[in-house]
Amino acid sequence: MTIKSKFLILTLVLALGTTALGLLTVRWYNSYFPSLHRAVPALVQAIALDKSPSAYYGLQPTPTEPSGVYYQDRVLVLMYHDVSPEPQDSKSLSTAAFEKQLELMKANNFKWISMNEYRDFILHSAPVPDNAVLLTFDDGYESLYSHAYPLLKRFEAPSAAFLIAGKVGERKGAFPKATWDQVREMAQGGIDFFSHTFNSHHYVPTAPGNKELKPMLAKPRYLKKEKRMETEDEYEERVTEDLRQANEVLQRELGKPNYALAFPYGAHSQAVLDICKRLGIDITFTVRAGLNAAGQTNGYRLNAGGTDNDPALQIELMKKAEKRLNGTYSPFLSPAARKYVFLASSAAWLLVGLLWAWTGWKLLRRRNRDVGL
Repeated sequence: MTIKSKFLILTLVLALGTTALGLLTVRWYNSYFPSLHRAVPALVQAIALDKSPSAYYGLQPTPTEPSGVYYQDRVLVLMYHDVSPEPQDSKSLSTAAFEKQLELMKANNFKWISMNEYRDFILHSAPVPDNAVLLTFDDGYESLYSHAYPLLKRFEAPSAAFLIAGKVGERKGAFPKATWDQVREMAQGGIDFFSHTFNSHHYVPTAPGNKELKPMLAKPRYLKKEKRMETEDEYEERVTEDLRQANEVLQRELGKPNYALAFPYGAHSQAVLDICKRLGIDITFTVRAGLNAAGQTNGYRLNAGGTDNDPALQIELMKKAEKRLNGTYSPFLSPAARKYVFLASSAAWLLVGLLWAWTGWKLLRRRNRDVGL
């Protein structure tokens, strides 16, 4: 085999190895590189998406740790929807389970922070306590006022809620929405309110015949009456108007500018992220699980609701968030094993890089010699 052939093969191997190592870095250790989230947020979240059957796999409750430290310089954001004494929906959390979660968080040294503190941490690297947790509630259900709010007040736990601004006070369906009077009362009692869009919490068709339903913010929709797809400009104009209207309503009703948005269903695009920045929304949230680092303006959230929630296992997962979130958790590859795989892959990549450089140097010398002849 000629030196040129060796160099070409090593170049190909090095390129493939660089790509593979980059994917592993983003998938397993992305929270340590917040600049990646700012540069290519959609790509990072697609690669880092946890596709394991369950991050709860194999967890067992451990003793209470009043002084435990589980993660530092990170914030775990929890996501809730309906909280009711007798849940009638799989996404609802029982009031008893929510109360138990709060008890266990407090007993195990988790520290609740407000959205303002979270924003200062994300945008300005302001310090946060060890085991920092931000509690968030989506959709603005009346159950937030009736059942969650009294518990939050009793535990003195700050929290944030995301309102569908055009639906506040709506009484339709199984989950009536809180009224503005209730919202204002909760705002006085420690819950901060932000946008969950004005009226874009829906799925819409993205193809003829009501096919390929996608969340409204995700991409251009199919216009049935005109029998065509929305243009990119029309899509951006629609999203801009919806988010601007939500901002205006929240400002009018609560007297504060809106700077945060939880994407319905977690769906968004780079265009939507750009629109948010133009509208002064500098903090956004998805529905994917993970720890959030300073600089990560499009945040992860861990779903802590649902009728199948076990508070003890929820707390155990929170204790192990640094190992089990922000990457694929696999029962067949422990965090320690991942570390060794990553180190071995890095060593192999470095070795190939050295061989590539040495072979390239030899090839260059030969060419120079040939030119000299």
